[in-house]
Amino acid sequence: MIHLERVLLADGQKIGLESTYLPAGRFASIARSFDPGTSLYAAIRATGVTFDSATERIETVLASPREAALLDSTTAMPMLLLNRISLDTEGVPIERVRSLYRGDRVAFLATLRE
Repeated sequence: MIHLERVLLADGQKIGLESTYLPAGRFASIARSFDPGTSLYAAIRATGVTFDSATERIETVLASPREAALLDSTTAMPMLLLNRISLDTEGVPIERVRSLYRGDRVAFLATLRE
């Protein structure tokens, strides 16, 4: 299993902490050469994998002391936690992602259609 952890920035400010887990056998090239300053999804697509769908759960949580320190925050700051599993066109899992976003710097907008 490949584990990538990245602090996410927007306009130079820390907004989130993302942990991504990828199957090592499928993405060995990413483990060897991925640059955290580039797009992980572009690197995955470059291996020939096509994303099809994802299931994502969003909830509010408090950060651990380690997470709060990495995000220049406090453990009392409300955070948004996203857990996602992405599948390819064959229904095979591509990634598991845990994203923790500062509640004071991130908002989500969803458009719903019938």
